[in-house]
Amino acid sequence: AHNTRDNNIDRFRETTNNINNTMPKKSDKPKPPPSGLVFPKVVSKKGKEDRSSTPTAKAVMAAAVGAVNKEKAEKILKEKNWRFGYVKHFMGMVEEQCQSPEAALAVAKAGLEKAYQTFEFVAPDGTSCSMAEAMAAKNSEKFCTGFIKGEKAKEDNKIVVPYNGKDLSGDELKAQVKKWVDYGTIEPSAGSAIINCIDNPGWMDLSDRYFVLLGAGSAMGPFLLLMALGANVVALDLDRPFIWERLLTIAKKSSGTITFPLKSEQSSYKNDQELYAGAGCNLFTHTPMIKDWLLDLYPGKSFTVGSYAYLNGALHVQVSLAMDAISKALTEKRPGTSLAYLCTPTDIHLIPKEAHDAAAENLNTFSLIKLFGAFVSIFGPYCKSNVLPPIKAKDGKKYYVVDGISVAQGPNYALAKRMQHWRAIIAHSIGCTVSSNIAPSTSTVSVVQNRTFAWAYEGMPYFKPYEIATPEISNNVMTAILFSDLNDPSSVANPKNKLDNPNQLFSSGSFHGGTWRCGYQIESIGFPSVMIYFSKISAPYVVVGSAIASYYLFQALS
Repeated sequence: AHNTRDNNIDRFRETTNNINNTMPKKSDKPKPPPSGLVFPKVVSKKGKEDRSSTPTAKAVMAAAVGAVNKEKAEKILKEKNWRFGYVKHFMGMVEEQCQSPEAALAVAKAGLEKAYQTFEFVAPDGTSCSMAEAMAAKNSEKFCTGFIKGEKAKEDNKIVVPYNGKDLSGDELKAQVKKWVDYGTIEPSAGSAIINCIDNPGWMDLSDRYFVLLGAGSAMGPFLLLMALGANVVALDLDRPFIWERLLTIAKKSSGTITFPLKSEQSSYKNDQELYAGAGCNLFTHTPMIKDWLLDLYPGKSFTVGSYAYLNGALHVQVSLAMDAISKALTEKRPGTSLAYLCTPTDIHLIPKEAHDAAAENLNTFSLIKLFGAFVSIFGPYCKSNVLPPIKAKDGKKYYVVDGISVAQGPNYALAKRMQHWRAIIAHSIGCTVSSNIAPSTSTVSVVQNRTFAWAYEGMPYFKPYEIATPEISNNVMTAILFSDLNDPSSVANPKNKLDNPNQLFSSGSFHGGTWRCGYQIESIGFPSVMIYFSKISAPYVVVGSAIASYYLFQALS
């Protein structure tokens, strides 16, 4: 099932090349010198040194898989077509992790250890060392601390979800959650978590909760809701004045507090504009300093550390490792630290048997979409079955799996998200609460500015049970599930609740938007969804055209 992608590689490459040929050519200006966390230098086939992501990604994956299966590790290193052939190796890794809890953790630990040994950290003077050495070294430079308390009085703490022009809360929100569960858009465990939040308003009393947001301004992060609920937010984002003007303005108008890194003492800034200019940090270049600052901040308070920063391509791997370095230090050295992640539905996940069976039912149920799927599959690898055979562990247990990876997103995206999985199960194994739930496909500005994605998102809801979420829906429902994970002792996020396999941490609380229960793999419905969108918007023109043609034909015959 996983090799069907190979049939479409040439078509994808041709499309990519055509797009690239229409894009403006890159400037000939020299690249800035490397700084902070960077990929290591490698020697290309032509004998030139560069910092290509492919050799490093393969080395990290091979080290991870090699902890339990040397033969599969060798195949990763020998893979000549990594850009388009990486998916089978990620599936192979998940298969190995399913063999036992020990295997799952061994893969995670070996993969991250290799990343820390391999990635470099370049100091301002140009000297470099491994990322592991950089995070262990003592730093002479320190951040100062900024603090602002919101001016708004506390309001009733409740979860409100904007949906179809209405603000849903209480019983109305419960009814909508039930509809999502019944349709298959979300898992029952996600629905239960949201309803738990509605029924326990005390969970939203965040006056003594501290949330560290790595990438505080992220479109998918919980910053807005946390501030509205009066939380104490420790915000980290790029040192750009416009970012901090937005974050601090929101904080001032809220009932919460915001704490943030500063280049100088807060009292030294004469006005707001100077404060905005002095705030912030760079996760790539300030990683060790950020770690030190957070370790010393608010002694005795428990932190929930959320990794929300996102960048494109290889930069996503770098920012994920930077966030991991901070999370690693806090979980190991600061008691009471919990972690929060948003997983992508476009990944390989262990799923409940009920989700697997629902996908099979949707695949086999007769419908117009099924006929359409049969038609478009004639022209390529479209509308492929989402029902995969279970993975059998050494002890005989069966683990059901969904392959949501999209080749177009690339191996860097897959590795960046996988490193977050690795840290999540490692932290969980040492007693940390870890909230790591699948968020739905979301119509963020960065996504829908790509017209192809925007068109596909319009057509995907025709494939049951897909629903594309707005950023406001995603933010609020995923934050509700986070609150449930932090407060409900029965949640899988609680390390006291043992799992058959560590990767089942990601099987619960999934608001996947339909990916797990659709009859077709998500990658295989992208182009058909675009076709549906265009057929929908062209339908009125076809009707009008047919009417005009019929009129003239009638006139001619008369």
